[in-house]
Amino acid sequence: MEIQDFSDDIAVKVKKYQRGESADLEGLKDKKLKGQLANREELYKKSANAAAKAEKWLMQTESGLLEPEGIEKTWRFSQQSIAQEVDVASRKNQFDIILPDLGPYTIDYTSSGRYMLTAGRKGHLAIMDMHTLKPVKDFQVRETVRDVVFLHNELFFAAAQKKYTYIYNRAGTELHCLKEHGAVLKLQFLKNHFLLSSINKSSHLRFQDITTGQMVGNYRTALGRSDVLQLNPYNSVITSGHSGGTVCMWKPTTSTPLIKILCHHGPVTAISFHPNGHLMATAGMDKKIKIWDLRTYKTLQTLPGNAKTLSFSQKGLLAASTGSFTQILQSSDSSNYNRYMIHTMAKGYQINRIQFRPYEDVLGIGHSMGFSSILVPGSGEPNFDSWVANPFETVKERREKEVRVLLDKLPPESVMLDPTKVGNMREVKRKEKKTKAEVEEEKAAAVAAAKSVAVKKKTKGRSKPSKVARKKQEGIENAKRGFVEENEGRDKKKQKRITEVNELPIALQPFVSKKGK
Repeated sequence: MEIQDFSDDIAVKVKKYQRGESADLEGLKDKKLKGQLANREELYKKSANAAAKAEKWLMQTESGLLEPEGIEKTWRFSQQSIAQEVDVASRKNQFDIILPDLGPYTIDYTSSGRYMLTAGRKGHLAIMDMHTLKPVKDFQVRETVRDVVFLHNELFFAAAQKKYTYIYNRAGTELHCLKEHGAVLKLQFLKNHFLLSSINKSSHLRFQDITTGQMVGNYRTALGRSDVLQLNPYNSVITSGHSGGTVCMWKPTTSTPLIKILCHHGPVTAISFHPNGHLMATAGMDKKIKIWDLRTYKTLQTLPGNAKTLSFSQKGLLAASTGSFTQILQSSDSSNYNRYMIHTMAKGYQINRIQFRPYEDVLGIGHSMGFSSILVPGSGEPNFDSWVANPFETVKERREKEVRVLLDKLPPESVMLDPTKVGNMREVKRKEKKTKAEVEEEKAAAVAAAKSVAVKKKTKGRSKPSKVARKKQEGIENAKRGFVEENEGRDKKKQKRITEVNELPIALQPFVSKKGK
């Protein structure tokens, strides 16, 4: 019975990875083509079986969701009731750290979710190990800090302070002062390109290569003050939201936006991207949250409500916060989002930033009184790829990965809306030459249209039959002239080509391309 259950489980997983029904090859007469297609179908079956076995044995952990019974609603479950049902390791991810004199706080996670970086508005910076829940380093810069972001790993991070942007290491040592960025409001890091992106008070967008120090791009958006800057993880395109309700998408090597969308009738307050890169969520002062399809640039759903900050999880859950209230939305088909969970902070706590922790069912919240962490079942990816992000990597593995990603660093020119075009050849569009029959058919149609044109009747003897016939004949000749001129131009090009070939030495004439003859 266990063997039968195992085979049924594998069969279900194989069906998920198949490419639909196999092609019907019985009707093919070409034996060579039939054999090639049969071999290809066999390869498809082998790849589906291999993917199913890999999922069965290597990806044993499955993501879970809150499952209501009867008339229960998932958004009525409190954090206390969830904590009572989870294991001890998950329960420790639910905490509140109160620092009332240094907030409001903003937070950021590493790509593996192992470390959390926090920054208080009044100069407090701290790195915390989320496995041990102990601070790695915390220090005071005694200056306003508006935003922070991890660089390629947990050893380095950038902080947007009162006048300039600074880069620190994990020990709290100041490494660089980036004066060219000015008074920065928001920071983002393009990890595949090693580019630090920022937007400052004067609405200047900058891209700087942190490996060489070169300023790759410095552009003025000219759309008013902006404190909304977000990175699309799918194609590394930077998106900015402006006070006029406009959302612009930028690449480092272009001074004009790739895409400009009017998303809201008022200032844009928050932007977030789905991990697959095809969905974008925006919030504005017009009290609307919109879900956009980036393949068609159309609105999929409009939800009522304010949101100061938005965040998509790895499994597609959307968190939106305003004031002290946070709601998490869930969608089964990535187009229709409904309420999944809600969480309310203590009275007087103003949420400044929310972000899902990678590979964990955890939502981090930075607020005016410190920072908190709540449990959101089903938000994180349960299986991690150690080649991409390893929460348990050693010092040796981290060093090897750092060398590898530096060697695989992408140039700024590779940032584009459709990253699948990178490495492909641009197709040369050739004009299809019309056949003689098609040209004659078009010519006959043009002559018939010229004959059917009605001539306006005029007075005082100007509408004599001879004059009317002459005008119709002129229309017919004009219709024919276009075809005659096209043929003459083609003949001239051919004659010019022959002349150029004849002017060459006799020894070189056999090597001339015959194209155009």
